[in-house]
Amino acid sequence: MLIRPLLFLIFIFSFSFAGVQNVEVLAKVVKKNGSMIHAKGSVVLYSQKYLVTADRADYNQKTGDLSLFGDITILEGLQYSSKTGKATLNLNSDAGTFAPLFFFNNVSNLWISSKSANSSANSYISNKSIVSSCNVQNPDWKIDFSSGEFNKKTSFLSIYNAVFYAGKIPILYLPYFSFSTDKTRRTGLLRPKVGYGSSEGLYYSQALYIAPYTNWDLQIIPQIRTKRGVGVNSIFRYVDSPYSNLNIQTGVFKEYSKYVKENSLINNKHYGFEVNYDRSKLFSGYFSTDSEDGLYLDFTYLNDVDYLNTKTNDGASYNKLATSTFNYYFKQDLDYYGLYAKYYIDTAKVSNKDTLQELPTLQYHRFSNYIFLDKLLYSVDAKSKNYDRSKGLNATQYELNVPFTFYYSLLGDYLKFSASENIYLTYVDYSNDATPRSFGQYFRNYHKFSIYTDLAKPYDNFYHTLYLGLDYVVPSKEKKSGYFADFIPVDTEQKSLSLNLVEYFYNSEGDKKVSHTLKQQYFFSNYRYKYGDLENSIKVYFSDKINFSNTIFYSHEYSRFSKIQNSLDYSNDMYSASITHTYENSETANSSYLTLKANTDYFRNFNIFATLNYDFKDNFTKSWSFGFKKKKKCWDYSIVYSENTTPQLTSTSDNSINKKGIYILFNLYPIGSIDYKFTKETGTTQSGN
Repeated sequence: MLIRPLLFLIFIFSFSFAGVQNVEVLAKVVKKNGSMIHAKGSVVLYSQKYLVTADRADYNQKTGDLSLFGDITILEGLQYSSKTGKATLNLNSDAGTFAPLFFFNNVSNLWISSKSANSSANSYISNKSIVSSCNVQNPDWKIDFSSGEFNKKTSFLSIYNAVFYAGKIPILYLPYFSFSTDKTRRTGLLRPKVGYGSSEGLYYSQALYIAPYTNWDLQIIPQIRTKRGVGVNSIFRYVDSPYSNLNIQTGVFKEYSKYVKENSLINNKHYGFEVNYDRSKLFSGYFSTDSEDGLYLDFTYLNDVDYLNTKTNDGASYNKLATSTFNYYFKQDLDYYGLYAKYYIDTAKVSNKDTLQELPTLQYHRFSNYIFLDKLLYSVDAKSKNYDRSKGLNATQYELNVPFTFYYSLLGDYLKFSASENIYLTYVDYSNDATPRSFGQYFRNYHKFSIYTDLAKPYDNFYHTLYLGLDYVVPSKEKKSGYFADFIPVDTEQKSLSLNLVEYFYNSEGDKKVSHTLKQQYFFSNYRYKYGDLENSIKVYFSDKINFSNTIFYSHEYSRFSKIQNSLDYSNDMYSASITHTYENSETANSSYLTLKANTDYFRNFNIFATLNYDFKDNFTKSWSFGFKKKKKCWDYSIVYSENTTPQLTSTSDNSINKKGIYILFNLYPIGSIDYKFTKETGTTQSGN
């Protein structure tokens, strides 16, 4: 019974000695001889920086020298821990020696085992060492090195005479190797990318990453394709406020003359420029608290599609039509202001002088608000659209749309009624045309009467909500004069009756099980045809893992389905898959294509996946891939086989390149990854694409 009081006295005694140096020592036996403290038996020593356990310790209060013996563990903050058999450490300068040393980084799970090592305030220097992040016993990968330095401030490990081992098999020797052990942004070279293509030759690219400040960084990415050409790209990222981000990309690729001739390319140089900027609270912070605004810019300029094809070697496919978008809006109370623009580059054309651009569109919208009566509302929508091109007809269109709507409830809110008067005006001013087509103007108004119900009812095993409405549109006056080009949209209305149904079914737990929408229009006049397309959409949630959706548009005019889309999705902890088929046969589209995605984690530490995009109309596979990923605690690797078709501007404008290749990626934690790609390219001609 005397042991517990004795240990308590030793605890108090050690605190009184250590208080001067801000170091505390606990042990079964503690003795003081001048400035020396000798501790033995379950020694625990801690300061503001270290927590140390050992069998025996000698500590000099004046010099800060600490000698440790036996089973030693040293914790340095929450990030680093070490085990050793014999060590010296100066608590004032952090200089120390260790023989041997097992060092562990708790953040990256990286460990270093050394025969001997020295430490300072900023680094550990080790000799004859092994580094890995795998299990200590029989690691899957390791690096042997003769000497190295771990910088605690930068978290960089630099090693010399390094030999990389996969298991026990030596794979690669490097005289010098350096890598980061954390994810802190810092300037340096990123991992190289290596690939091989049958027509492009060896591909090599390695980016220089520059990150001097926390709010911006820059990547400069040179590349070479030994049989095709050389190029350089750059990516600049900048955050100028808490509500925004900016991304600027630019690049150029110079083709070898032999490759240009063999592939009949129009351009021997491909260049482009891309800007993506997204920001909220641009100006609204200077106005009242209910104001709101936002800016979105997605701009692309390129001389041909091969600028996109040569940016990277990932084999991505791109559309031939590059679209740039600018959107800005400002909203305050009931008023909304918008400024929009769209710029198109058809990469299948040598010149885009006749490509119609939408530069710009201005919009003012007044949200619904009461006028005169508490049941009478109005809104206003005004637009100005400018259609511009250097070759061909240009136009500026002005539009005004003003509806007045009266609402009334019937049968105790079970039935609701609304009546609206809708006024629409548009005026078109043409330019850049030699003919006398100078203007077009159109006015119409129509009446709209709606009767609808919005109900919800619980049953024993499910809950049902239903919206059922009938809209009756009656045109009143219409006046049209002048000329309207085929690219000018006009908001016309015909006398019609429209049935709308929206319903949801929920189970007793409140989970959605079925959603269903239906719409059918009937036209009273002989305008084109009596019936509009029947639109029906249903989605069934069989469980939280599987659902099926079906969308059908049926054209009464042509007695055919104008669109059918079916999609089946499945997902659980082990499997996920989706299959979607889309068929369109309308005035504006004629296509049939299949999209398939699937992956599984059924096999332990393995992820197997596949994708497919198939065009039934033109009878070709746009892209497909199959691969797997092996995942372990300290590393993973992926092997993927893929084929894809990408457009290319040649003397035959419909020419495309089909790429077949194998993609291999190794990722070692926390060193990073290295990938290889081997591809074969063949030219194809895809009509109608």
